[in-house]
Amino acid sequence: MCACFFLLSCDQENFVTITGDFKNMENVLVTLRFDNKVLKTDTVKNGKFEMLVKLPNNRLFSLSFLDTEIRTVKGIPTRNLPFINAFTGDKEVKISIVADSIQGLFRFGNYKVLGSSKNQIEYNNYQSLIKKDSENNQAKFNILSKKQDEALLAKNDSLYTLYTDSLRFQEQINKTSHHKIIRDFIANHPNSHVSMYLLSKRSDLKSNLAFYQLLYNKADRKYRKSWYGLYFAKRVEQLEKLKEKYIKKLEVDAFDVNGLRFNYGKYTNSKLIIFDIWATWCVPCMEDMPAALKLAKELESKSVSYVFLSYDFNDKYWKQQIQKLGQINSYYLSNETRKFLNEALVVTTIPRYMILNNKGEILVLDAPSPSSPGLKKLIESML
Repeated sequence: MCACFFLLSCDQENFVTITGDFKNMENVLVTLRFDNKVLKTDTVKNGKFEMLVKLPNNRLFSLSFLDTEIRTVKGIPTRNLPFINAFTGDKEVKISIVADSIQGLFRFGNYKVLGSSKNQIEYNNYQSLIKKDSENNQAKFNILSKKQDEALLAKNDSLYTLYTDSLRFQEQINKTSHHKIIRDFIANHPNSHVSMYLLSKRSDLKSNLAFYQLLYNKADRKYRKSWYGLYFAKRVEQLEKLKEKYIKKLEVDAFDVNGLRFNYGKYTNSKLIIFDIWATWCVPCMEDMPAALKLAKELESKSVSYVFLSYDFNDKYWKQQIQKLGQINSYYLSNETRKFLNEALVVTTIPRYMILNNKGEILVLDAPSPSSPGLKKLIESML
């Protein structure tokens, strides 16, 4: 039987053998789900389980693990219920799950998914990148938190405020930085069923439609015509029909170092406008600044304007810093525009890079960073 959605063509099916090799686990109920349907169950006995199930090729499925041991957390009875994802291949495959305990099966836990398919190897690599990103974000948060404590002990109010603001935005980055990892993975692995799966699930597809279409078009026909590839194409088709309804003009209330207001009329000869939303206290913003300044200069010959929009809360310090940086087309945002960006466009983290036309209509709400080759490629594809 083949499960089809939106009348998409169906992939072939093959048998998948799934085994578990667990320590310190007994009588755990293992459930295999595909497309939110339970296809198979088994119970861990003597630290092992085994399933043989027929699944479509090149698709993701999940395994959940229900612990028989009931624990009490804050007076509420609860059980361990972790789950993991795995990928089928082009033919019959064997997948083995290895873990020391049921706690080790939680996300980024101490477990391994061993599989004979290329898809599973790629999915494991993708998961490793996400795990590393989470660890790096946590390390940055810990460093900023330590510096905040030191500023508090030193009674340095300005530094304390600086690190408090940085911590607040680092918390937001921790929640959203996986988007960049996913985009880079897709760009680096165009001919991959895992990339097609990630494309099909993008929650920010509407705001970054042109960028994701560019990545999709790089893939060979085999992958574009796979189940996930066709699902992505169907989502794009639906969004294209609604495109006129969701394009928004970004009204910007901001002033430059001389007090002159931002005006789109200044950029009527520009084919595109790049908005770089940043702040002097934002560590990731400053890390990407050299690449941003370099790209801004390169784009001048292509009639593309690169505009810096500051999220700073102190315009005096902002003026000092942009002179040191040598920024051109740099503006200080009003509170009203910051509020609009936060609430209407859900710009909750910076840096943020947008691509607009010279009328101020948003073409790409969340573009790659200037330190990534993806931004320059995306801009060139839109000229």
